Amino acid sequence: MKRSFAAIAILCGIVGNGAIVPTAQGAAAPETTAAGPPPPAANSLWLAQSSSSLSEAQQEQVDELLRQGQARVSANDYAGAIAIYQQAAAIDRQNPRLFSGIGYLYAQQGNYGEAIAAYRSAIALDGRNLAFRYGLAHSQYSNGQLDEALATYRDILATNPREINANLGVGGIQLERDDYDGALTTYQSLARIAPGNAQVYEALGALYIRQENYDQALIWLNQGLRSNPDNGNLHVSVASIYLLQGNYPEAAKNLREALRVEPQNAQAQHQMGYVLYQQGDLEAAFSYLLRSVRLDPDLVAAHALLGELLLEREQYLQAVLSYRKVAEAQPSDPAAFYNLGLALWGQGLQAQALSNLEVAAILYTRQGNPEGAERARELMTFWGFER
Repeated sequence: MKRSFAAIAILCGIVGNGAIVPTAQGAAAPETTAAGPPPPAANSLWLAQSSSSLSEAQQEQVDELLRQGQARVSANDYAGAIAIYQQAAAIDRQNPRLFSGIGYLYAQQGNYGEAIAAYRSAIALDGRNLAFRYGLAHSQYSNGQLDEALATYRDILATNPREINANLGVGGIQLERDDYDGALTTYQSLARIAPGNAQVYEALGALYIRQENYDQALIWLNQGLRSNPDNGNLHVSVASIYLLQGNYPEAAKNLREALRVEPQNAQAQHQMGYVLYQQGDLEAAFSYLLRSVRLDPDLVAAHALLGELLLEREQYLQAVLSYRKVAEAQPSDPAAFYNLGLALWGQGLQAQALSNLEVAAILYTRQGNPEGAERARELMTFWGFER
């Protein structure tokens, strides 16, 4: 069990960060480096500037629609916002930023097919705007269209060969495909183009971690730290290697440094919680894990370990919330449903508990683990469920 949690921590941390794919960007949305679309911008006009060809009446109508749309965005009503911005696009048909904004909102919903179509419309109107192309590549990548995403990044590089994010996108896809030689060539070339860029060293570290070449990974990560001593992610990446090696004192040392420079780093909070859990300090571990999921509610590995501690504390409602996150993110993991069943039973939701135990038993059987399946069914019998 101990190694499995470490592996999850690494996969959700340094290795995940290694396959860096630049994010979707709507028009003038703030630039981010984390995977996934950026948060909605505060100003409605980030979506569009009205075209000069509009009449005064049309201008007023579009401006009003933009204000209504922003209100929907602020309320996280992305479907409503999309409908309103589509009305604006029907009036202002030559405005590429409207279409890119619609693409951004579709990406926020996880509707990447529609996002791709919207970004293509924006590019057709303004093919020189790199933000539109990054939005397209991000949506293609998130939609599982790796060949198309790779082609889009390479189209960017054809005219902008020193574009860092496009190079990272190419390397990230190569790394995901286990094309280590190709990824190494891409990242080493990028290190020459941008010798002080922390993401490049993270990516190189991830590449070598995937190959279990920890010494080489440390060389690149420490080189990155010399240029970026206050980069929390690099410290977390170094800590990840020590976690894989079971060297908890060194991991903790690097995590403390990560938290010193970036106290809001959810991965650092999570991994510190894991280290303290391994060292038997469950109270401190609980505090770090709780902070990690508050900072990043989608940090599945942290929810998995936090759920275990919540069950021990008989805090069943919170355990249900954590294990639901795990089960949603890992629908083929029988342990997630088994533990969710335990938490639901403790919460007094017997029917839901039995349903999740049955799912766990089925998944254990499918995965060739008859002992796990029998354990789940024995618990169901103990609870009074007649098979």
